[in-house]
Amino acid sequence: MPPQHDRRVRSGATGPPARKRWGQHFLARPETAERIVDAARLSADDLVLEVGPGDGALTRPLVLRAGRVVAVEIDPLRAERLREEFGGDARLTVLTGDVMQRTFREWLDAAGAEGPGVLVANLPYNAGTRILTAALEVPATIRRAVATVQAEVADRFLARPGVEGYGYLSVRTAAHATGRRLFDLPPAAFRPRPKVHSTVMELTPRAPSADAESLRRALRLASLGFQARRKTLANALSPAGPRAQWERALEAIGKTPRARAEELSLEDFVALARAAGTA
Repeated sequence: MPPQHDRRVRSGATGPPARKRWGQHFLARPETAERIVDAARLSADDLVLEVGPGDGALTRPLVLRAGRVVAVEIDPLRAERLREEFGGDARLTVLTGDVMQRTFREWLDAAGAEGPGVLVANLPYNAGTRILTAALEVPATIRRAVATVQAEVADRFLARPGVEGYGYLSVRTAAHATGRRLFDLPPAAFRPRPKVHSTVMELTPRAPSADAESLRRALRLASLGFQARRKTLANALSPAGPRAQWERALEAIGKTPRARAEELSLEDFVALARAAGTA
């Protein structure tokens, strides 16, 4: 294993240019990576899945904190550089590929890693939403996620009713996880510098709902409602039933028949789905 001080020296090194098609923006300073790893609250017993390690800014402190790190890198050149740097360190397995081409469980199995893991990642801007929404739905594989995404994406994950950014992603997230914003990062924290600010957030998947059918129906209603968010819900939900039915159901849960999707929480959509069955 390379000496620990060698990795600290290399942590500020840069690799090949970032690839725009992969949405790559790498952490520019070792202290930023340390702050993210601190926020992940890892112990020597933890298994970590790192998506998009890039030049290894997060990988180095992760290997020092966690018991095992499985890193999935889409860029074959960067993946090989990390393997060479860590020289067969048993605590790190670097796999090459698009993380969305397999399930998270399949990636961990490919590394011979058992048990649920903590996802820690500086996610590519063009795939962050897809990666995190997939992670939220497999609590048996991903028990917590600490990830860096565009600030406006974090807003949409974490927004509550009536707040800018609130939409279907917010409702879907609330259905599967609890979330919180940890801290924001300026463009100067990355190379190349993006044009937007970023946010480090934590998402903790929930156990599966005891009433999975009501939750499934609620998410379908939320999806329909936000697809036509300029309409009242009673009109937007017409593909799922007559307007009068939805007006009665809205009144039954204490909402005006003129209510729109952005006014309802996840709990409201669940109540609406149940009320519609008797309206």
